[in-house]
Amino acid sequence: MRKKLPLLVVLLFAASMTLAACGDTATTAPAATTAAATTAAATTAAAQPTTAAKPTTAATTTTTAATTTTAATTTTTAATTTTTAATTTTAVAATTAVTTGSNDPFALKPISPLPAAPASAVKGGSLTTVSLGKLAPELHPYPSAGNFTSSWTDVAQLIHAGSLVTYNYNSLVWELDFAKDLKVTPEGKTFTFTLRDGLKWSDGSPLTVDDYQLGYDSAIKEDKVNADANFVGLDDFKKIVSAKTDKTAGTITLTLDDVYAPNLALSYLNSVVPVNTKVWAGKPFYDATKNPEVLKPSVNLGAYVIKSYNPDAEAVLVPNPNWYRGKPNFEQVTLKTGAAATVFEILKTQQADWAYNIPPAQYIQAKADPNIAMYDWSAVNGTYRYVEYNLGRAPMNDKAFRSAINYAIDRDNLIKLAEAGLGVPQFSFVNPQSPYYNKEVNEFKYSLDTAKKTLDTAGYKLDGGKLLGKDGKAIEITVVFPTTSNPRKLIATYLEQQLKQLGITVKVDGKEFNAYVKQVNAKDFDVSLGASGGGFPDPDAFKSNIITGGTQNNSGFSNARVDEIFKTGGKELDPAKRRALYAEAQKILSDETPIFFLWNITNFSPMLKKVGGVTPNKGDRLDYNDAYATWYKTAQ
Repeated sequence: MRKKLPLLVVLLFAASMTLAACGDTATTAPAATTAAATTAAATTAAAQPTTAAKPTTAATTTTTAATTTTAATTTTTAATTTTTAATTTTAVAATTAVTTGSNDPFALKPISPLPAAPASAVKGGSLTTVSLGKLAPELHPYPSAGNFTSSWTDVAQLIHAGSLVTYNYNSLVWELDFAKDLKVTPEGKTFTFTLRDGLKWSDGSPLTVDDYQLGYDSAIKEDKVNADANFVGLDDFKKIVSAKTDKTAGTITLTLDDVYAPNLALSYLNSVVPVNTKVWAGKPFYDATKNPEVLKPSVNLGAYVIKSYNPDAEAVLVPNPNWYRGKPNFEQVTLKTGAAATVFEILKTQQADWAYNIPPAQYIQAKADPNIAMYDWSAVNGTYRYVEYNLGRAPMNDKAFRSAINYAIDRDNLIKLAEAGLGVPQFSFVNPQSPYYNKEVNEFKYSLDTAKKTLDTAGYKLDGGKLLGKDGKAIEITVVFPTTSNPRKLIATYLEQQLKQLGITVKVDGKEFNAYVKQVNAKDFDVSLGASGGGFPDPDAFKSNIITGGTQNNSGFSNARVDEIFKTGGKELDPAKRRALYAEAQKILSDETPIFFLWNITNFSPMLKKVGGVTPNKGDRLDYNDAYATWYKTAQ
């Protein structure tokens, strides 16, 4: 599955990604970067379950267009300073010198100070989490396509930071983060950020504009031979055509290749994050054998630093004494690995305080547990599942064959089977609740008769119950999926049974997650069961999944008009014209069907009730927007 990049990396990225939600482990998705990568975004939103208890909608779907303003307002304390108890680090001083008027979309407010824990909160303590699958093998601040997964986000959002601007998933607006002001040239292409004063790396060394320059210069380089040695958000990163710094003034000036809708422009700029010059200079950027920082960063800017790290077992993190936002409430965060069969039991027996994701089949059981608080909500960038076809192989390169498979899939029943009813049908890369959704797309309503007629009309024949290909041989296809995802395993089994009714033999091929990602990236598959979400909430986020040569384009789809739409859509400032462009792209993809969209997953996440301060934001993860730093243990 693919995950949209973080608003650390979305924001670390503004593109689309694959994520781990509701019993799933995501693959990748681009759109913003590390510091940005943590709040990445997708294009979809709320999904109410059709069975099981109906979740409360803690978040309303709000997709921001080029000039659309969100309904929520940002409440920021303009000049509050908070000193940590154990260090002299000053948290979020708020001076902002915005040179533009109040109606300017780039007149950003500073990120809000961390709220203080209530007097009743237990001081210090630890938080232990458990998630499906192994932890990320590499923790690069600019992850490559092969390593950007939800498991990367789990750790990266705690240790990496440095975005000049960040997206607030509570208020759905951009804010200044490591920058204290922003100046934009009149034509809207050049942005000058001034760093906050006194920023430090975790080892106490000063953060400088040179660190941003090194990050940009390294990530912008493209390895045309080995795509795995490229930043997963490179497609959008290239829109930043230059980065210039002034060490004396403490400024970073970033120039875009064109004028873009404000939300997209900020998401591109958000992808530039620093790497410590002292430890990264002169080392290969993506070669883990020669640069240990790729595997386990020794200095960072996030709320926590790594104490110990074993991707197969657990990561132990402790507070960063120099985090500019202040001191996190927890003295230690432990992230454990788990499997579908054990993750809920680990939470239930209180060996962990929080399970990021559990299999949907355990939703009702977890919700009924008196010690567990089940958080369920509709996300502005929720995860959606899809069937991905490899157009480079026969018979998957035949549109009629792909369409027949689509008609053979009963979304409504499959949601109940694979997702315990926790999802709603989705028919495009844009959620039906979005203002960008095109109601004219072909929904491929379930009908085995239509599926059979489609194959017959296209010249496929049955022989002894076996469907013959154009070469006269019986058709056998392989469906690949990650074994960390029980829902996708159930979908694969369903396809095996359903397609048998069309005379198609299906081989189910489950792989360990990292092996699955590698296989799909290499286009060594017939059908892949993917998922995307978690990126910046704009239809442009799906771009890398479908444009010719896109970093997430596993199907191999190529259409000149779709390429042109995504090239111009992000630059179109007229909301009506933007909607028309993306409506056209949806229609083309629906007609050509390189990807068959299944449903949008309802977000849910169980946590022990003794963890306080937890409120779902409008994003697809509970832990966006410094959640780890603001949660606390109660005396319960």
